[in-house]
Amino acid sequence: MLIEKSPVITATKDILAKCMATEDLRVVHRKEADTAYFDVENRVLCLPVWDNMSNSLYDMLVGHEVSHALHTPSEGWQEFVGDGKGSRMRHMFLNVVEDARIERLIKDKFPGLKRDFAAAYSELHERDLFELDGRTLDTDMPLIDRLNLHFKLGLFGHVTIPFADNEQQYITRMSNTVTFEDVIVLAKELYELQKELDEENQDESQASPESGDESGEDQDSDQDGDQDGSGEDQDSDQDGDQDGSGSSDDEQGEDSGQSQTDDTDDGESANSESGEGSESGEDQTALGYDDYSNETSTAGSTQNAFEKGVNDLRDKNAEDQNYHILPEMIVKNCVIDYKTVASIWEKYDTDLSINTGYAEACERKRIASLTNCDEFLNRTRSTVANMVQQFQMKQAADADKRTDIAKTGVLDTVNMINYRWSEDVFLKNEIHADGKNHGIVMYIDWSGSMYGIIKDTVEQLLILTEFCQKVNIPFDVYAFSSKNHPNRDNGQSVHNENREVLKPHGFSLIQFLSSDMKSNEYKQAVQKLYYLGSELNGYGGYVPSEFGMGCTPLNEAIMCAFTQVPAFQEKHGVQIVNTVFLTDGDGHSMGASAPWRGEKSFIHDPITRKDYPISKETDTYLQILQERTGTNLIGIRLYEGRTVRNLQYKYFNGEDMTDAAKSWKQHNFVAVDGYGYDKLFIVRGNLQVETDALDELDADASYTKLKNAFMKGSNNQKSSRVIASQLVDIIAN
Repeated sequence: MLIEKSPVITATKDILAKCMATEDLRVVHRKEADTAYFDVENRVLCLPVWDNMSNSLYDMLVGHEVSHALHTPSEGWQEFVGDGKGSRMRHMFLNVVEDARIERLIKDKFPGLKRDFAAAYSELHERDLFELDGRTLDTDMPLIDRLNLHFKLGLFGHVTIPFADNEQQYITRMSNTVTFEDVIVLAKELYELQKELDEENQDESQASPESGDESGEDQDSDQDGDQDGSGEDQDSDQDGDQDGSGSSDDEQGEDSGQSQTDDTDDGESANSESGEGSESGEDQTALGYDDYSNETSTAGSTQNAFEKGVNDLRDKNAEDQNYHILPEMIVKNCVIDYKTVASIWEKYDTDLSINTGYAEACERKRIASLTNCDEFLNRTRSTVANMVQQFQMKQAADADKRTDIAKTGVLDTVNMINYRWSEDVFLKNEIHADGKNHGIVMYIDWSGSMYGIIKDTVEQLLILTEFCQKVNIPFDVYAFSSKNHPNRDNGQSVHNENREVLKPHGFSLIQFLSSDMKSNEYKQAVQKLYYLGSELNGYGGYVPSEFGMGCTPLNEAIMCAFTQVPAFQEKHGVQIVNTVFLTDGDGHSMGASAPWRGEKSFIHDPITRKDYPISKETDTYLQILQERTGTNLIGIRLYEGRTVRNLQYKYFNGEDMTDAAKSWKQHNFVAVDGYGYDKLFIVRGNLQVETDALDELDADASYTKLKNAFMKGSNNQKSSRVIASQLVDIIAN
């Protein structure tokens, strides 16, 4: 029979699992998983990648596993199952009984699943996953198999399973199990009953030499084969069952017992224990039951067939699915705060004084830099003042939008005389809705590729911090650097042996500026930063080695922002934090690079418990940062190319570049959406801050030259403070 199926959307099934479990389970899909299993300790539901499966079957398998998560304990089964001889057979009995209980419980909790369970088992029966074709369903079939079939197929009317009068009690008891202890008691009784029956059959076979030899040989080969193959099958079955039918109680057992135990206690798959049982059964007797097979004379044949069938449902050609976990960063070991920065300078100056010649050269540079810094700050005062004015105007306009006029209901004694021609005779109130207060956290690329533009970048930055000082906007400025610093763990995450946890590179965040600084601290920090920008520009060198430039740990800086942004927001009481990443390139991968063809990769956030598909690694980290903190994410990508058209395929997907080229020519930047940011600005990297439009004019310049120079200079001033101007526009809203 051909079963029509609509495509299964696994993302919706993940949500379904979480809803049924009434908790934020983590659901992963693994191509290599033989069967489904549930990790109780970490609350992770692992599903194989299935192929050719209907939505009803998928829902049944997920419902089965979720019920294990809700109702099957991770402990308590080992005492009955034990180790060594017979452990796997006892495990199978436990699975069959437990499956009946947990499937009943999940269907009672979500009645809509009854239809999915009925349709799913009908589909499995049509596929003959229990391998019943050509077999006679009579009381000669082992009782545990008939019970297995009854609760998986018989309940839905797919087959009729015969039971003797004295066996009806077991149907009733399996239908009425309430606790896991009830399950263990019944599974133990059924196991002992089957064992006694097999012992009787063995005694009868030994009475006949011929039949005894054949029987012994068959049983031996059966057991060996089972041990070798069934262990894996059972495992997969157990997982698969759990997944799958929710019936293969073995499977479920794997869920119920083995999978949960292995996953929670040992951290291994459910198969691991099966393997142990197989080894321990090398010296087993014919009645050891260390394995079971699909021989009709052996108990558990239907379960074995079912487990193999569910295992075959796996998509052998599925894409590999790689999962990565965000590391827990030790932020205090990453940050070189501004007080430590000051002490590094003090030590540098002390050490420098020993070398007289070197100290004199450095002092001359310091004096020149200090003079240049003061001149720069003086020249940019009008620029900052203009930015403050624009900011205040935008704030006033925004406040006006938030102002409503409301009548009070109280007569205006001055205007009431106009009652004959105007109804407006009541006093009025202006109601101002509160605006949003902002803060800024900036992360600046302190890598070697910034050498040629670091001075210009520092100047742009200082304009912004001067503006923030004037309008009382709290801010922090960090430079992310790969340079090592004494007594620091260099940003390493909490040690974790899990190979899925991403591994950050060594790095540091240098806090050069902060609104927390006192006036004198801020002034000195600005002078030192300006000096650094001047010295490092073009590979200069009279600076502390701790502030040298290295690689680009952009991704690690984003990891720290997960913690720093909320802390900044709480400390300053701001409603909106604007987080800015200023860089000229991409960061190094921490191990979660975009997938190759035929793969899918995900990053798991332990805080939000969400799995994020990876297209580009950094974009995914930014997405997580935005969802965790609610920050406004602003990217500033410095670009030194002459024309923006070289970025067409990287940022514009081959789209028309007319407007972008115009913006680049007139304003020295282009704004693009996406790439993990709320707004990304591609800014001309070698953009100097121009302040005087008339410096280069001759003394006898004509009126026309003066006019043109003034107009050109005015435009250059606007565009040369592009970074600060764009941020002001965002903050003012």
